[in-house]
Amino acid sequence: GINAEYGKQWYQRRVREAVVSTQSTGKKYSLILYSPDCSNCNLHWWQTNISPGDDVTNDVTQLHDYIPPVPLKGTGFYRYVLLLLRQDSDLLGVVPVDRLSKLPELIAEHSLSPVGIAFFQAAWDESVGRILAEKLGADEKQFIAERPKLSSEFYAEELFLRKEWEMKTDFM
Repeated sequence: GINAEYGKQWYQRRVREAVVSTQSTGKKYSLILYSPDCSNCNLHWWQTNISPGDDVTNDVTQLHDYIPPVPLKGTGFYRYVLLLLRQDSDLLGVVPVDRLSKLPELIAEHSLSPVGIAFFQAAWDESVGRILAEKLGADEKQFIAERPKLSSEFYAEELFLRKEWEMKTDFM
């Protein structure tokens, strides 16, 4: 296993599998893995109706299967929030929501109360493209964006083009 430490940053391959256990008072709980930074998938996992001692990978209602973190290449570390939420009642017959749903809306809509929280960060690695294709039906290339040029880069490019033009026109 891996130790969760304050400020710990992990590459995606370290958080590929979902492993969690609960110990509490006999109430039912939900477990949500959420990323405020992901543009293609905010809601990575949602398990409901968890009782103390349940194996959350097998013994509970799964509204959304686990999607590993998918931080995009060149965008740095993404933040991930794992929330343990107390339910007022069983969440049976709940229709799975859009993976781009906002966390505060989910909590309010289903009368959930936060009782535990953990944070981690993950960065891109070579498995992200495969996971995007397999789990979300998306091509990693569609998310690639060029960063804006710095003013010094514009100047250097302009200078290069001028020199190139001067070299071409010297022969005329």
